Amino acid sequence: MQDLFTYATLGTLAGAVAATVLVVDSIKELGFLKRFSTRCLVVAVAEGIVFLADIAAGSFTIKNVPLCILNGLLVAASAMGSWQVIHDRLLGGSEKAKGG
Repeated sequence: MQDLFTYATLGTLAGAVAATVLVVDSIKELGFLKRFSTRCLVVAVAEGIVFLADIAAGSFTIKNVPLCILNGLLVAASAMGSWQVIHDRLLGGSEKAKGG
């Protein structure tokens, strides 16, 4: 059971996106976090996961900070897109999604 999430898994786009979606969905309704928009929370969590995975892998250097930021934004965009697809297509989400 310890192989579900590893630092190697979190170092991939799919692993980081899955972790971001799970974490945000779990914490977005907690006390003070309700004040933040979900998009801001997704970006913060995605950046944290990317930075922590890079640090845990032992490849973190100052010159990699811009790459970590860009990778975090990619993870955040993918996580928001994944959640939107699940919400709109599978759960019959908002009216805005119809027709497209």
